[in-house]
This record gives sequence, structure tokens and C-alpha cells, in this order.
Amino acid sequence: MNRIIMLIIVFINSTKGYGQFIVKDTLYPSFEWSIHLADIPYITDAAKTEAIRANDGTAALKATVQARHYGKFYRNLSMEQTTDMTRNLHGSLYYGHNILWHKLVKPTSTKKYLLNRLLANITALGTDYLAIKLPYGYAFLHEEFHRSVMTARHMYSYDEVWDFGKGLDIAVTNVKDEDLIYLKKNFPADQVRLSAAGVEGEYRYLQRMREDNFFKQTGYPFVGLSILGTLHAVNYVNLPFAKRFNAITDSILAHDKNNILARDFTGYDFSAWVYDLFKPGEPYEARGTWPGGVGIKRPVKASDLTTEMKSFLRQTGNMQYLNFVSPFIIGINRIQLKPGYYFNFALRSVPASFGYYAGGDFFFDANNRQLMVSAGFNKSNSLTLPALDIRCYNLVKKENSKFNANISLSAWVQPKDQMFFAGKAVPGMAVGLQPAYAISKHFSLIADISYKTKGWVFGNPYLDSKLTGRIGFSLRTLR
Repeated sequence: MNRIIMLIIVFINSTKGYGQFIVKDTLYPSFEWSIHLADIPYITDAAKTEAIRANDGTAALKATVQARHYGKFYRNLSMEQTTDMTRNLHGSLYYGHNILWHKLVKPTSTKKYLLNRLLANITALGTDYLAIKLPYGYAFLHEEFHRSVMTARHMYSYDEVWDFGKGLDIAVTNVKDEDLIYLKKNFPADQVRLSAAGVEGEYRYLQRMREDNFFKQTGYPFVGLSILGTLHAVNYVNLPFAKRFNAITDSILAHDKNNILARDFTGYDFSAWVYDLFKPGEPYEARGTWPGGVGIKRPVKASDLTTEMKSFLRQTGNMQYLNFVSPFIIGINRIQLKPGYYFNFALRSVPASFGYYAGGDFFFDANNRQLMVSAGFNKSNSLTLPALDIRCYNLVKKENSKFNANISLSAWVQPKDQMFFAGKAVPGMAVGLQPAYAISKHFSLIADISYKTKGWVFGNPYLDSKLTGRIGFSLRTLR
């Protein structure tokens, strides 16, 4: 990874002859809302989950799905829908801050531009803090990514963000022990992915906002949340190494001894993640009984982890620091290589169902030909395997065209069956098309059609092969 960083530095420095410089976000404030109203087949999985809940059943049982169960799709959003909604909420607030400071401190000089951006980012951090704890806020996104993994396997759960006044002490509750037993037995890779999905959601949100700031030039002032959100993710992965970790896990075990549904689905995420990563064949009920209570002991203490588990968790935790390596994190959204040519990058490491992914997102804009390349590797116990994702934006260059589209193509090699100890690897791929049709200057119909083979895809709840279709709309301002 050090080689990658050095290559980036050499590449940027080599462009100085073309007048490379940091591009100021001086465009008039803008924003875009996107809402996918239907996400198929996820909406069917959500309806099945609601039907099972209505019959007080479990994921292993079948239930008759009725129209009213589809009508409750909003209670079980997909990863893509959740990312949309969190982007819409925080993006709207950023838009408001940009309008405010564009009026109060017009960026007519470098000094005023820096002051404008400083003030916008400071005030935006304040509203981010308030919005984090709201439905569709940043904490909501974290919990909903956990829930998306469960919903894809028809396991009902509840996000306590809807219990206003909880602060940041938020849990995913109403999960039955029987469902966790079922998941671990039949889908052990999903059990691992379940614990890591919250942090995955945080990283996906940051990537999405960077796409907006680079390709759409929205100039969102999210430096504060970018830094603090990344810091939270890094610290959360490394939390099991804190001296207080066993004590705070004991405090969880001291509550809800006789109320299984009031418990969080796992406790702290990453002790459970590495435990299940190393023990995919161990029955969930082998965790033991809840001390002094009923049901299965869900939280995994640091003392439950072997030396090997701790070693890989520390390696994964150390890799999380890569997420700080990006000009975006200090508010630099576009770097001009020469007139008409722009570049940026963000390194990224994400815990996954087989171990972790590490690599980077590289943003390019060459005379409005826009491209993001994500290149890296997938790491398990003994395998280090390649991964590549290419996304092309705004393919139609015809002026005044109402139709446009993005395309994406991914290829990877991952451990067989997503197992950490697998000695064999299997290739996989994904392809997607995102067409858009402008109804007016502000309003567009949008769709997303994609197919993936078996494997882990960043921001996709399914580890199985899956054909997915989404339809919705976008609302945007004019510059």
C-alpha cells in the first residue's frame, strides 16, 4: 500500500508542468436528491420479512405475503436506498450552509474563499451532529446497513433511531435468537458480513459524497463529518483492544437479562465479526447462555478471542487508517492536472465477509468525460486477490439531450464461498446501467439495472448472484 501512495505522489508531482492546482469550489451552491422508490428483489425480501413478523415467525419459516406487507417497504430500506436518504438529508443541510456563506462571505478572493469554506464546514459540522441522531442521518445509515443484511435473509429487526431521545446509544433490536441460529448455520458468510456492515455503510456514504463533490461539483462542506466519521470507523474496528472493552461488554450483559428482543443483535460489532470469521462452522448457540438470564449470549468479549483472532483484527484495524489518505478529507475536491483535466483520489479499506478489502478510488474528469476507478485487493487468511471497479458517468454528451446514463463494470477474485480459511479462490463480476430521463430542468426519472455473480460487493446486501432493478426520481437545483 505504501507503493500505491508513492505512485500517487509521483503522478501528481509529474503534472506540475501542465499547471496543476487545487480547484476552488466557487460555483453557485447546488444539490441533488435521489430516491429509489422500488428496489427489486429487495422489496420482496422486505415484504417477506414483514409477513414473517406479522405471524410472529422466524426466517426459517414461510409466510404468505400480502399487498400490505409491500406497503411497509419504508421500514426495511436497502443499502442503496439508505445511502440515498442519508445523502439527501445531510446534502440538503450542506446546500443551506453553502447558500448562507455564499451570501455572507462571497469567495471573490483566495482569502475570502478560505474563510467561506472554513465557516461553512464549521457550521455544517454543527447541523451534522444534530442530524446524525435523526432517522436517515449518519447513525441511521450505520444501523440500516446491518438491517439490510438481515432483511435479505428475511430476519426482522428494529432500528432504535426511531426511538427519539436515545442519543448515540443506538441498537438494532427485536432480533430473535432463532433467526441468528438460522443465519449462522445456513449463511455463515452473511453472519460475518452482518457485523461489519455498519462501518461499510459509513464508508459508502463518504464515497457517495465525494462523487458528488468531484463529478457534480456540489461543494458540500462535509470535512467535519468526513474526519470524525472516519475516526469513528477506525476506532470502532479497534475497540476490542481498548482496556475497558471487557468491562463495557459486561455492562451490556448486565442489562436485558430476561428480555431477548430488547437486546442488540450482537453487542459491539468487531469482536463478533472476527469471532465468526474464524469460526464459521461453530453453531451460534455455542456462544453459551446469557449470564444470569435467558437466551444466547450475543456479545463477544476480548477474552473470548484467540491470539490469532486478535492478530487479524489488529491487522484489519491498522488498515482502516488508509481511509484518512485523501485530499477530500481536508476539503480539496478537484485537482487540475492541466486545463480541462481533473483528478482526485481516496484510499479505502473495508472489513468484509471474507476478511477485508483495501485499495483506492481514483476520480478522473477529462473534458467532461468522467470516470471513477476503484482498484485494490481482497485479503483473507492466506489469500491476497485482485479487485477492480470502473464507473463511467454522463455518457451522453449531446447538448440539450434529455437522456443520459452511467455504466459500471466490476471484476474480482474472492475466497471460495467467502470463507476466511478457503484455500481456493473464485472470480466474479458485476455490471450495471443507470439511465436517467429529464422530465424538466429540475426533475428526472432514474433507474438502476445491475447483475452480480456470487461475491461481496461494496454497498450491496447480497452475497448470492443477483439481478437487481431500481426505479425512482431525482430532484436537482440549477447552477
